[in-house]
Amino acid sequence: MTEYRRQNIKSWAQFDRRVRFSGLKLLGQLDHFQNTILIAGCQRSGTTALSRLITGSEGMINFQFGKDDELDAALILSGWVPCQPNGRYCFQTTYLDDSFPEYFEHDDYKMIWVLRNPSSVIYSMLYNWKIAALNRLFSHCGSALLKEKENRRYEHFGAFSISRLQRACLSYNAKTLQILTLHDKLEDNRLLIVDYESLISNKNELLPKIYQFVNLPYQERYCEKLHAGSLEKANIFRERNRDILENMCMPIYEKACRLMTI
Repeated sequence: MTEYRRQNIKSWAQFDRRVRFSGLKLLGQLDHFQNTILIAGCQRSGTTALSRLITGSEGMINFQFGKDDELDAALILSGWVPCQPNGRYCFQTTYLDDSFPEYFEHDDYKMIWVLRNPSSVIYSMLYNWKIAALNRLFSHCGSALLKEKENRRYEHFGAFSISRLQRACLSYNAKTLQILTLHDKLEDNRLLIVDYESLISNKNELLPKIYQFVNLPYQERYCEKLHAGSLEKANIFRERNRDILENMCMPIYEKACRLMTI
């Protein structure tokens, strides 16, 4: 039965149907893992790169059993796939979305929230992401920010009644707003907020501070595993959509930036 359940969920759509909407706590098993590191933030913000870097560090356990390590983490933390802890783990938890208040039900973890400028994130959502993934995020988070008239249209006609750009912008805003609540409710020694572009540009300085925060030994070779992607297309996208990004997303991004500690 255990093996059947593990193999029976191979996509986020299946996870939503069978786990998220079943009433299971998405972090229901978190307390079984001691001194855990959680990597969170908006999707397409660099959370995967950081979580894989930390998971591959000395002293950490690699739990991955499928093709998608974040989905594997979700299945483990929800209890859908049993896991007997045998060390220290780092889990990427961007998938929580509107279930993020579950973070406040647990206390034996440290969280790194990866913040990234909206032009890069939204460009990636639109051009480097499957439309189904964007629609799931919008359904879980972004749609809550629709105005009343837009919400009625969305409920009647579905996601495609809202422009793809607006879906991405509202999803970015909804996820980024979560850090304001997390910052208010989590102690300083449990939450670290880092800007992805700053990390990539100053990794020799900032990466050791991240490892110090999570109490892991740092090695210089870890820097080699973080690479800057091309920003050229994202910059062109920003210029073409400057007014939309400035009005919709930048105020929230700038407010979140003021919370950064490194």
